[in-house]
Amino acid sequence: MSTTWDRVIRENRNEILRRWQEGVLDLFSEKIAPGSPIGAALADDMGMILDGFALGSERCSDGLERVARILAVHPILPSRSMSMFIHLKAILLSVAPDGVDSEACSSRIETLTLEAFDSFMANREKIYQLKVEETLGRMHMLQRSVQS
Repeated sequence: MSTTWDRVIRENRNEILRRWQEGVLDLFSEKIAPGSPIGAALADDMGMILDGFALGSERCSDGLERVARILAVHPILPSRSMSMFIHLKAILLSVAPDGVDSEACSSRIETLTLEAFDSFMANREKIYQLKVEETLGRMHMLQRSVQS
């Protein structure tokens, strides 16, 4: 991805992050304030994604994993969770100067969305696996108490 997008993000980082965070916090069914622990964690993680957006750095991947983990523990549909990247694309294109390669941005957003979806689903699977193991443990303890 071009350094042009890196420059656009650097110059408009605070505005992009503010607008993006507002959109992401609206995904949650309960009201989450930007200064709350979840809001602050999301802001940090989303900042990591923005900082590595154009260059595809490991920092970006770490941010994706952390955001996906937060979203996975909330009762939000995967499609709704991943809509955060469509929102980011709209924000980036609105702050970019005319003539910037929007196709590069679209391609990068698609890649980020798919990576985040993989991470989101892996975290959801882990949550359900833990729930099954907990239920099996309870059943085992109940069987032992009945046999005694």
